[in-house]
Amino acid sequence: MKLKNQTIWITGASSGVGEGMATVFHREGANVILSARREDELRRVAADCNTGPGSVTVVPFDITSAEERQAAVNKVLTEFPRLDVLVNNAGVGQKSLAKDTSLEVDRRIMEIDFFGPIALTKLVMPRMIEQQSGHMIVTSSVAGKHAVPMHTAYCAAKHALHGWYDTLRVEHFHDNIAVTLLVIAGVRSNVFKHALAGDGTEINDNEWGQDGVGMPAVECAERVVEAIVNRDEEEVVISIPEARQALDIRQQDPKAFTQRMVKYMEWQLS
Repeated sequence: MKLKNQTIWITGASSGVGEGMATVFHREGANVILSARREDELRRVAADCNTGPGSVTVVPFDITSAEERQAAVNKVLTEFPRLDVLVNNAGVGQKSLAKDTSLEVDRRIMEIDFFGPIALTKLVMPRMIEQQSGHMIVTSSVAGKHAVPMHTAYCAAKHALHGWYDTLRVEHFHDNIAVTLLVIAGVRSNVFKHALAGDGTEINDNEWGQDGVGMPAVECAERVVEAIVNRDEEEVVISIPEARQALDIRQQDPKAFTQRMVKYMEWQLS
């Protein structure tokens, strides 16, 4: 078992990538702590974590609430003398043109996808510094590496995560705290099912779908296990071929990439 006796806290654990991580990490021997807003869904995921020897603890909270964040951290750090890995996976998507998106929605997405995760990180950092060990896993996206039309605020939040956590890695290098950003695309999840339209309503549509081209969440989670074991991987691309190709084009030919994204936008709007 690759994660035996490790204690791993996963946010956004009620579905998709987070759910996949929960079941795979537990199978690999970890004690898993599962968080999200929906307690009923967390308990469903917890019931499926039944193939490993570790414990499963459900800690529901809203990552945008300072009071709920603090209460969740108090509970976790009281019950577990050691926290080996924090997986900041909670997030929300977006699907709307910048001109059609209210500033309130921009702020809401930044609050969930950027400020929430870094606030939680700040609360658990003292424990990791004290134990002189820890690992921050952060779910980013190809949207954190390049432009994706109709995802302006989402791209902004994911880009911000890279800047913040890349710097955190340097600042706490001597505390033996690793930081890994997951550049994910095309993994089956509900991130765009609950994504926000320009007026703040949920679009109720899966961009990659629960079937078809999307990578299974369990397959994604198995790659994350390797990142936890290796510790020194600063960025891990977990993607279907089409999205990986876009990353490569962005590096090699920015103008061709822009043209590709324009065509993608036109297809989205058609």
